[in-house]
Amino acid sequence: MIINHLIERYFSLLNFDFKQDLKSDNLLSRKEEFLKGNVFFYDNKNQTDASFYLITITPSEENLEKIRKSIWNENSASSFFYPTDETHLRLCYAKGNPKEDLIEFDTFDVTKEEATYFEKIKKWQFDSGAFWLSYADFLKKAKTKTIDKELVETLKILRKELQKLIHKEDIVQAWIDRTLYAKFLDDNHIINSVFYKHYFGDSDLDYKQLLQEGNPSKLNKLFKIIHEIFNNNLFDDPKIEDKYLTKEVCNLIYTSLSADLKTKQLRLFDFQFNVLPIELISYIYEAFLSKEQKANGIYYTPRKLAQLIVDDVITEKGKVLDPACGSGMFLVTAFQKLLKISEEDKKWSAAKKIQHRTEILSKYIFGIEKFPIAQRFAIFSLSLQIFKDIDPIEIRNYIAEQLQQNKEIDLFNQYSFFDNIKCANSLSIKDDKPFNNENFDFIVGNPPFFKIKDETVFSEEIAFLNKYEVKLDNKTTTKAKNIVGQYQISQCFFLKIKDWSKQNTRFGFVSNNSNFYNNFFCDFQQYFYSNYNIEKIYELSRVKDILFEKAKEGVVSVVFTNNTQSNNKIAYYPVDMGLFSEKPFNLLIIQEDSVIEILQQTLTKDGLRLRDYYIGNEYDLEIINTISKECIPLNEYVSSCAVGIGIIRNDVIAKHNNANGKELHNEEEQAKMKSNFMQHFFSESQTGIFSTPCVDYNDIFPFSYYSKKYLNPNDIIEKKYRRNKDIGFFEGNKLLCRRIVKKINGKYFIPAVFDKKTTVYTDDIYVLRLKDNNLYPLFTAIINSYFIGYILNIALANRFNSSWAKLDKNALLSIPIPKELNEDLVAEISEISQDLTEGKYEYSEKIARKLNGLIFDLYDLSYIEKQRIRDYFLPEKKTSPKQTELEVYKQTLTDVVSMYLKNPELFDVEFSPTSFDLIAAKISLNKNKLENPNANKVAKFFLNEIFEQNPSDNVLLQEKIFDKDCVYIIRKNVNKNWTETKAFEDGHEILKRLMAK
Repeated sequence: MIINHLIERYFSLLNFDFKQDLKSDNLLSRKEEFLKGNVFFYDNKNQTDASFYLITITPSEENLEKIRKSIWNENSASSFFYPTDETHLRLCYAKGNPKEDLIEFDTFDVTKEEATYFEKIKKWQFDSGAFWLSYADFLKKAKTKTIDKELVETLKILRKELQKLIHKEDIVQAWIDRTLYAKFLDDNHIINSVFYKHYFGDSDLDYKQLLQEGNPSKLNKLFKIIHEIFNNNLFDDPKIEDKYLTKEVCNLIYTSLSADLKTKQLRLFDFQFNVLPIELISYIYEAFLSKEQKANGIYYTPRKLAQLIVDDVITEKGKVLDPACGSGMFLVTAFQKLLKISEEDKKWSAAKKIQHRTEILSKYIFGIEKFPIAQRFAIFSLSLQIFKDIDPIEIRNYIAEQLQQNKEIDLFNQYSFFDNIKCANSLSIKDDKPFNNENFDFIVGNPPFFKIKDETVFSEEIAFLNKYEVKLDNKTTTKAKNIVGQYQISQCFFLKIKDWSKQNTRFGFVSNNSNFYNNFFCDFQQYFYSNYNIEKIYELSRVKDILFEKAKEGVVSVVFTNNTQSNNKIAYYPVDMGLFSEKPFNLLIIQEDSVIEILQQTLTKDGLRLRDYYIGNEYDLEIINTISKECIPLNEYVSSCAVGIGIIRNDVIAKHNNANGKELHNEEEQAKMKSNFMQHFFSESQTGIFSTPCVDYNDIFPFSYYSKKYLNPNDIIEKKYRRNKDIGFFEGNKLLCRRIVKKINGKYFIPAVFDKKTTVYTDDIYVLRLKDNNLYPLFTAIINSYFIGYILNIALANRFNSSWAKLDKNALLSIPIPKELNEDLVAEISEISQDLTEGKYEYSEKIARKLNGLIFDLYDLSYIEKQRIRDYFLPEKKTSPKQTELEVYKQTLTDVVSMYLKNPELFDVEFSPTSFDLIAAKISLNKNKLENPNANKVAKFFLNEIFEQNPSDNVLLQEKIFDKDCVYIIRKNVNKNWTETKAFEDGHEILKRLMAK
């Protein structure tokens, strides 16, 4: 029932249907009785985080606090509306800390239809997620934390306080997970007055009051009962002895479970486990990761990533294993998928549902986790899944009834899954290794990414590398260390999972992409592509920031099987950041029309790598392949290539300071040691002792370098540095190239300089000697050019998308040089290069443009190839006010497409600036122009037409929409989106579509 009819009318004008779209919400109404019949929920199905609540009565200040807290805990709505009086409706942010000031977006007068405001909240705006583009600035200023992060921060504080009172980590952890589970039971009233009356003779008791009493025997009695009733081993192991059940400990937890209106700091009290999404429990594990674990590539797996893999891998009911399960997100997601496959009947009683779910867990869900805390959270997360979406009143009534009739509850005891989640090392080679001789139908996971160190803590992993035997074929075996590159632990898991698999096992793993792209991992790649049949690869490196916070390395998701096929085609998805990938959406958008088919055998036989498909596209690969055939490698012109000496290195600094490893991990101590080292070995000015210039990679620029410090040449003679060289190494003609390449506007370059002086270089610089002294100026210009920068980015760089991208020596020496060098071009290029090296003039944009043009001609590039390279390095900015870019785009697109059409004169391209700083292009194909909307109409109604006429399609998640006689392209208003290169690619895609028809 709608109390305020003006609101009903207003939302109808916004195209919301109160029967179809705005559903009366029972959860919020049940939580807050005063809202009954006056709260509605709009569930945005496109996952753009644009769901909202509509409150139709004006709440008091106290009730508004309750509403905020309940909506925040439920975590399903991003905003909510409520009336401030009869005619005004306020729009607020729902995900901000309910103890902090409310973030208000807007106020609407429901008696008016002002276009400026009215358009912002039309249904299509929420359907598409475009709603957020109108209010993005509010969120940037607010800097709020989502509920999952707030819960982690709250638990970190509680954990820290408990650690001061209890000096055993397993007891601290036991207190936390028991408290969270007890709070879940209490908040849902699953154990209530009947329970406490039966076991404690006091119907007014609850967990919080037992803490307030601080009675060790009563608390341990409660833990024992919960263990027995719910078959929950977390309440049994470890035992919490009386000495850890002190008044101080109990009071600390009691305080966290009690309201505190005086402070804005959240407590456990503020989190309502009767509405809180159960999946957040897996995220809590982030609070307990040590700095070392995070540094070692151990991350919480976000649900969206686990869901992506599970949906592809699990196709029917079967046994699932996660060999590095962490806090259990993959297992939780797999359980939910199996539950869906088993078609649990909604009409079943709570008791039957619980038995059905515990049976699925016990028969089909298995995990291994090395760290005990993570293992406990995995068990905790799975145990709460048993209750998900079951009416807690039914469970409560069942427990009360069983206690009154049978004096006991055996509902949870028929099946148990606790032994399925092993606390063990998956890479153990001992006889009692986990799940020895067992096979699974599905194996999924996200193993850690790091290099195994030669330390005692990794003794089992080192033993695996040295002793684990890998079958290469029916007759041949080898040790794991001969396949695993640079001791990468994630590669070990790809070997080990064979032991738990059978012929038809399906696999799905998250992995660091270097496993599949890095030249050092060729042996592993050869093994993987030869022993598994890869179905899908999702390249997620460009979107890693929305998946893993502060992740240093790019990631891929791989779906594969044991059934190798010689003609297998891999579906490769280069996932990009879309319009809705950034905050607040954080959407992982998989576009089926962007998939690239790769013949698997080409990755083992033809020398291709996955990075070739990720960095460029088919047009880039065509240029690279052509150049590789028509050129010879730089190596043929080089007599020697080496790096300089290791000077400012941690090991050298530590040796000078007589430091141990622990001091090196201390940032303050490390800074002191570096300062001491620098004062001893270097001078900022040239003196009689510190006479020799010293250059590191930051000092090298195209055609020049600058020395900022000087050293004592005797220190080199006395071999006080790492990778020491004789002083003669630094004399004579040489070509210097940065080993750590320079990033400009998101693209990599190799600054290079021709040097004749005696200067010391660090080991982040390559020193090349050429066979022919006359070629130094030419090769300096070539290496500094846009063309070689393009080759570097597309084909040579390994650690792309990294702030520390190193150039491999083999990559440098493979730089292509034309087989035939045009003498006139060589002379002109060399003269300009020599003048730049001698400082006759600066390397200005004008000079760079001329030099790049000459080098393009030296490589005999076509017009489209030259333009492709220029566009590749184009600095991103908005299109010019005169929209000259759009005119060039239009002309190029017309040239590419129209010649293939029956009526080319009817081909037309029309641009429309739209809301949210987008540009929409409407490309008409063989259609009478009079039937198309004119330019003004398109500009005014473009988005509205598309969204309102396609309510089920989130079209902004696509950049191309193919209609019968026209194509729509929607992109951001930046120059790189509307280049000649883009027009060429778009034209070819349109032609492919037409030919397919």
